[in-house]
Amino acid sequence: MKILVHICCAPDAVYFLKRLREDYPQSEIVGFFYDPNIHPYEEYRLRLLETERICKELGIELYEGEYDLESWLSAVKGYEDEPERGKRCAICFDYRLLRSLQFAKEVGATHLTTTLLMSPKKEFLMLKESGQKVSEGSGIEFLALDYRKGGGTQEMFRLSRELELYHQDYCGCIYGLFKQKKGPVQWDLVSFGGRRPGSKEELSFIKGARLFAEQELGLSCKEWEFGFLNWKVLQGKLEVKGQTIPSFVRPYSPSIRGLLKADPVEKVGRVIYYNKGGLRVILTEGLRDEPLEFFDNLCSPTFLVPKEYEESLLRNRVSAELQAEINPDKSLILLIGSLDAEDIAYLPADTLQDGRGISMEWLREFLTKEQRGIALGRKAYLLAGASSLGKPGARYFEERTGRKVSPLLCSQTS
Repeated sequence: MKILVHICCAPDAVYFLKRLREDYPQSEIVGFFYDPNIHPYEEYRLRLLETERICKELGIELYEGEYDLESWLSAVKGYEDEPERGKRCAICFDYRLLRSLQFAKEVGATHLTTTLLMSPKKEFLMLKESGQKVSEGSGIEFLALDYRKGGGTQEMFRLSRELELYHQDYCGCIYGLFKQKKGPVQWDLVSFGGRRPGSKEELSFIKGARLFAEQELGLSCKEWEFGFLNWKVLQGKLEVKGQTIPSFVRPYSPSIRGLLKADPVEKVGRVIYYNKGGLRVILTEGLRDEPLEFFDNLCSPTFLVPKEYEESLLRNRVSAELQAEINPDKSLILLIGSLDAEDIAYLPADTLQDGRGISMEWLREFLTKEQRGIALGRKAYLLAGASSLGKPGARYFEERTGRKVSPLLCSQTS
């Protein structure tokens, strides 16, 4: 007996796969992550990473299906406004289970099931009907397993918390995002490039690091979620004589109402001060962002500009535009190694506005080199989110654990 399990996400899968193995101990179980409905792609990658982690934890082979979003969108066209658990969901189930059935045949499975059956957000009978319909006459039996009963849902949530799994706040598709998400959804649909603080890209990087550290290197890991005051620049521009000056905006710079025209007053060190709106320009070596070492509460619109423009900035009036948002947000810190390690150093999980930051390739090589020291308790490393905004993750860790951390200096972060 070989069972192909269509997997939708790690929280729904963790208890389902555990029970399936207990109920069918002699069966070969194979996972298939086929979820082109999940949008945006960053959310898809995040759910896939967590699914990989639990499958490796349980020793279950996992295959990834195609991310054919356009085809899925065509399949549900005309049903965009359907309520959850309505006709669009039924079409979506048929679509994913039909492809899963095809893959089940490819790998020689005798039975098919899906972790969607575990989801409290899904209609069990609708899923059962879909599974039986697509598998009829195929020679593959659909297993409509109701593991929600008898405290199964509660055990699913308990295991998810215990394993510190990412728990999404909407089913997956763009239509569900707008209907189910509490609060604004635009940040779920926008990517700024790189791994900015609080972004799904940053979270995926941390989760990917955990997957590698635990499963490939056998190192212990522990996560904490922390809240911080996030800052996002929506639009910014600095002009001299109608010419745009290359620049970045210093974190926590507030918005400028309309167009600000200001004249230089003085230069102190590498900072040029202007006569209106608290405007400042910080001169930098080349066009590069600078991380905040600490949150200093200064609230002036500030641009980072290469020092080659110093003379022009000191001699001319500038025009500045800036729109930014400052809101409470959440990020993660990941401790790789023991909390009792002799020394704990931190690494930034996020990237600067210019894209600089450590890469996954660099991190893997670094952790592999440090594996023995980490395993012996001599060193531990804290991968901290939102580090470029005053290191709130590192400070939260110190407050939460009583341990001090030191920055790890490396070429990837300089």
